[in-house]
Amino acid sequence: MSDHDCTPAREVIESKDVVVGALGASAALTGLVLVFLGIIIASYQSYAGNAPASVIRPYRIAGAALFSTFGLGLVTITLCIVWLALGGPAWLYGWTLALFVLQLVAVFLAAGWATRMVLWP
Repeated sequence: MSDHDCTPAREVIESKDVVVGALGASAALTGLVLVFLGIIIASYQSYAGNAPASVIRPYRIAGAALFSTFGLGLVTITLCIVWLALGGPAWLYGWTLALFVLQLVAVFLAAGWATRMVLWP
């Protein structure tokens, strides 16, 4: 028996498995963004209608950022589904993963900003 026979076989991760994973994670993150958006909207609505613009402006900015992050999530989900529907074209694989990574960064930043606004106003 040679050393080669004792080496465990390496499994190759298929591109389809990566995109399906990104699809599921993207959908979950997109739902999480809605939670943070709901928190910001509830905080915004807690102010009286005559609250100064300088007080409510950060909530509007955060709401817009979270809504944009939600939209990015929907685009990522769509791109994953398109990649799967087209049979996994190589040229679209990189774009799909890049958009997913961009979504991860955007969710982290938006959730962090929303948390800071609510807990440390």
